[in-house]
Amino acid sequence: MEGMLYLYKMLSLGFAYPEEENFCMLRTILDESGSLFPGELRECVDGFRKSLRENTPPLDDLKSGYLAIFDIGGRISPYESEYLKEKISRKPFEIADIAGFYNAFGFAVNEEMNSREPVDHIAVELEFMAILSWKEEYARRSGLTEKEEIVNEARKKFLAEHLGRWGFFFCKQIQELDSAPFYKELAKILELVLRQECRKYGMDPVSFEKDMARDSYGGVRDEEFTCGVQFSEIMSSKEGI
Repeated sequence: MEGMLYLYKMLSLGFAYPEEENFCMLRTILDESGSLFPGELRECVDGFRKSLRENTPPLDDLKSGYLAIFDIGGRISPYESEYLKEKISRKPFEIADIAGFYNAFGFAVNEEMNSREPVDHIAVELEFMAILSWKEEYARRSGLTEKEEIVNEARKKFLAEHLGRWGFFFCKQIQELDSAPFYKELAKILELVLRQECRKYGMDPVSFEKDMARDSYGGVRDEEFTCGVQFSEIMSSKEGI
């Protein structure tokens, strides 16, 4: 369980807009979590760690690459609501549903962060799963069986209704890019994580591995639906649930 916390947090930092603080935290997590991952996941994480050590991309290059790929109107959307099959009128309800998950577990906007993203951004959804992983582990170690079950069910539901539903296609699009090795390695790790989580909860990954249409967003996103949290705040929380 502890390994999933670090995996989700690492992926959240990697798919967020590149900031120096986030990039330093990413490298710290990679250095401190070496033996936590099993099998193929460990091989992928080790390869990603080695790649960063031997050929750390300049931050400015990462920023320009990120904007070219993920910015509004870019090649790949990092926003879940842009992949909805339903009519555009459903999008506010989808956003509200995601926000409802966050509110239920105390995941709120950090007003001190320099950059915040809408609640349906891939990095924010991954951050939320990191928090749920930590809360579940906290409850397990504290003997809070009922709370452990509540968080476990929330992870399963959020995976089925949100992250899993579009995460596989998000990874597929990145793997089809001609370059962007940093993001392609992250996408490979994310796909393995999603597969492992599906197996854990008795879901068939194939049911999620579908091509999806995209309804590109053309405006400026409302700050009302933004979110952000620092990793240190997760780990220093005393209540845990």
